[in-house]
Amino acid sequence: MKEEDKKKLILDRATFRVITRKELKDLLDSDNKLRIKFGIDPTAQQIHLGRASTMQRLRDFQDLGHKVVLIIGDFTAKVGDASDKDSERKVISDIEIKENFKTYKAQLAKILDLSKVEYRYNSEWLEKFNFSDILDISKHFTVAQLIERENFIDRYKNHRPIGLHEFLYPIMQGYDSVAIKSDVELGGSDQLFNILAGREIQGYFNMKKQVCLTKKLLPGTDGRKMSSSWGNVINITDKANDIYGQVMSVRDSVIIEYFNIATRISNDNIKEIEKDLNNSTSSGIMDIKKILAYEITKMYSTKKDAIGAERYFKKTVQDRQIVSDDLILVEIDVKKARILDLITSLTGQIPSRADAKRLIKSGGVYIDNIKISDMNLEINIKSGMIVKTGKRNLVKIK
Repeated sequence: MKEEDKKKLILDRATFRVITRKELKDLLDSDNKLRIKFGIDPTAQQIHLGRASTMQRLRDFQDLGHKVVLIIGDFTAKVGDASDKDSERKVISDIEIKENFKTYKAQLAKILDLSKVEYRYNSEWLEKFNFSDILDISKHFTVAQLIERENFIDRYKNHRPIGLHEFLYPIMQGYDSVAIKSDVELGGSDQLFNILAGREIQGYFNMKKQVCLTKKLLPGTDGRKMSSSWGNVINITDKANDIYGQVMSVRDSVIIEYFNIATRISNDNIKEIEKDLNNSTSSGIMDIKKILAYEITKMYSTKKDAIGAERYFKKTVQDRQIVSDDLILVEIDVKKARILDLITSLTGQIPSRADAKRLIKSGGVYIDNIKISDMNLEINIKSGMIVKTGKRNLVKIK
């Protein structure tokens, strides 16, 4: 990709807000090597597609010769970012923080050139703060600014506690920008307030203010923002078959968002895909989603793995064939059972009879590849029988 195209990608692709666009464009057009700040609070062990899609923009900065500075929030993680939380985040220990970060470098290598990354731990400077420092910086923010954040308003109205320490998080993250002298800070749209805090605090210290570049958030598998806290994630360390299958399961309404936010396909190609999508039948939409799933799987696995995942999906989901690696062997000591008992208490595939009824009603239960629609059906149980509930939950009777 040409340098100008890479700059345009940084400025426009899946961008939420840039403060200010002119400043960023001038920085990109200059000969200066920029320091690009990105913060990681190691509160989970896995990097999901939403987080990774923002990190892909870091790689674009690297490709233009700029320095990526990763802030490992070992100190801020003890508070926890409240930007998207409807309750106080559980405080994690130093041991948990270290364990979580152990897995990060291998994941980051899927996206960044680690030989060109500068790592900084914010405990390096935040542990040295005294109360006077905090008071001086706090004067630049008001309670109204903090409480007006959407999640804080909701918690306040619903009488859910807001810890005083949560108000300090933007100040701590903001001071990180002073400590590393960042030129640009990158984050998701939910990070805008925190990133602006860095810009404000740099001004207080008479530094050149960083540009705030925020990206659109990737929807999760349930339609909400992808978040480890909500469990609606697709992790980049998942097996190729799982990444492909989970992407295929996202809602049709977010397909173009996924192309824009989570892939490296060109803007021109995405425009063509969007035209095709708008004129497609259900089978055509399936084909377009397969392109999406293939591209994302290839990014975090290999081309070979992505091809294999595509074949696996066709075989197991579209053709409903049984793959032996998916099977769990279960021994049952009765000869007959009602279908509801079989898929709940006897095989343990479904947690409750209510869930079992819903799954049968939606056509998601099969015995030896035969769809079951009668909730009162009595099954003759025999060795070798395959019981399938949902797309991938397979049991073979011993």
